[in-house]
Amino acid sequence: MSQITKPTETIQIPAPSWGPALFALGVLGLVAGTFANDFMFPAWFYAFVGFFFCLFALRSMIRKGRRSFYELPREQEDARAELPVESFKAPTAE
Repeated sequence: MSQITKPTETIQIPAPSWGPALFALGVLGLVAGTFANDFMFPAWFYAFVGFFFCLFALRSMIRKGRRSFYELPREQEDARAELPVESFKAPTAE
C-alpha cells in the first residue's frame, strides 16, 4: 500500500477581481469618446469617464497583483525523488 506524501508545491489561485471588466469598460468609454460625438452626451464626457475607469481599474489590478505576490510562501522544501537503481540488459535474440 503506497502512502500519500505531502505536496511539494502548492497552486495559488488569484482572488476574483472586477478590475479587468472595469478596464474594458473604460477602454470602451475612450473609444466612444473618439467616435460618438453628441450621442446623448458630448464626446469628451465619454472619454473623461472612460479614462478614470481605466485609471482606477489598472490601479486596482496592480495593487491586487502585488498583494497576492507578497502573500505567496517564500520558501519551499526541496523534494528530490530518488530513482530506483536497476540494471538494464540489452535484449537477446533467442
